[in-house]
Amino acid sequence: MTDITELAQLRSELSNPANGSKDHLRKLALLLVEALEKAQDTITEMDNRIRKQNRHVCELFDDNTALRQRIAELESRTVTVKQGEVLVTVAGFTGCGKSAIAGEIEIAMKAIGVPVTWANGDSEKRMTGADWLTAIEMYKPTVRIVEENIPRAAGFKVEAE
Repeated sequence: MTDITELAQLRSELSNPANGSKDHLRKLALLLVEALEKAQDTITEMDNRIRKQNRHVCELFDDNTALRQRIAELESRTVTVKQGEVLVTVAGFTGCGKSAIAGEIEIAMKAIGVPVTWANGDSEKRMTGADWLTAIEMYKPTVRIVEENIPRAAGFKVEAE
């Protein structure tokens, strides 16, 4: 039997004047008090659960806001490559390892006569001269530049991958 049906039965018993003994009425009153306390406990538990969920929602909202700001920051840093330019992105390394690889790419490109510019000018280049050589020796990065000649015939269109 559910709490609702029990309370409905108690109500019908209380409204029936034939069930008027003191003991019976006391029993019914205690059952009603117990049902009320149980309902109040349930309400308290639900209120606590709602508060906890509200805190969690606020945390998620804050995280979402921070992530949106980070996305906007990253999108604003997007580098567009003009036709005829090659965009080289060095990622996956930290500190001077990343700088060493970027520096070696710069050295290799300049050696074959390709002009190199940094996206944010020289502010992105954190190391110069001997630092590059030291870092290159330390991390032993290798750069392999492969030149492919793709034959083209009239009427054929070649698209980059």
